[in-house]
Amino acid sequence: MASILSRSFLMMSLRKSSSFKRCPLVYIRSISSDHHQHYRPLMLMDLPRIAYPNIFLIIKNFFSRIIINGHFDSTFAIKPFCDGARQALTVVSNLIGNGQFDDLPGFVTREVINEVKQNYEHLSSQQKQQIPVEEGEIIFSYPYLIGLIMDEQTNTRMVEIIMIFHILKNPESYRDEMLEGSGSTFSNWISTIKTMRDNIIVCNYKFSRNMSENAQDNSWIITGLNHWLPNEYFQQN
Repeated sequence: MASILSRSFLMMSLRKSSSFKRCPLVYIRSISSDHHQHYRPLMLMDLPRIAYPNIFLIIKNFFSRIIINGHFDSTFAIKPFCDGARQALTVVSNLIGNGQFDDLPGFVTREVINEVKQNYEHLSSQQKQQIPVEEGEIIFSYPYLIGLIMDEQTNTRMVEIIMIFHILKNPESYRDEMLEGSGSTFSNWISTIKTMRDNIIVCNYKFSRNMSENAQDNSWIITGLNHWLPNEYFQQN
């Protein structure tokens, strides 16, 4: 089933990044592994933790899209890509959460599988249950960076897009708490918002595609991914 999906939605849904640069004003660096030796925070890959869009990159992304449409792929559109990225998140996260690493090729690179599998083995059972994402749990998604890699000597055209996803497990329960709590409407609202903020999971996924004219495989593939909890991270720092 996964092999069929890997070619269908990554090539069709996503079809309708210079290289991944780390921007010091935007992402949150990972903490030292020597700190809190007996507790490992939720982490699938050691990537920059990106929680919110960067206003300066909005302009850069706009021009990147113009270049893609004018020189790489005239059919590329950001909305179909983002819709496909959300589908990819749900499929890949569920495969990881269920430990189905043999079904990941075609969705993600071998390097990603190796690192994710290694970190997955050190997660607690509760952390593993936080990994699978359903469509209804995605409360925010945004293309953080659209990067382009152009090599005139080899005539290579690569595109990398980093997506931010905010995940809230069981979102219906927060709505019920807000409406049916024991306190006043305002106090219920404040309390629920605080709880929601503390429980948000952020997913950072990097998608890559070879848009060169003679590319043998021009489908999108995930070349980096991470799930992490901002509340957990800030408490440790």
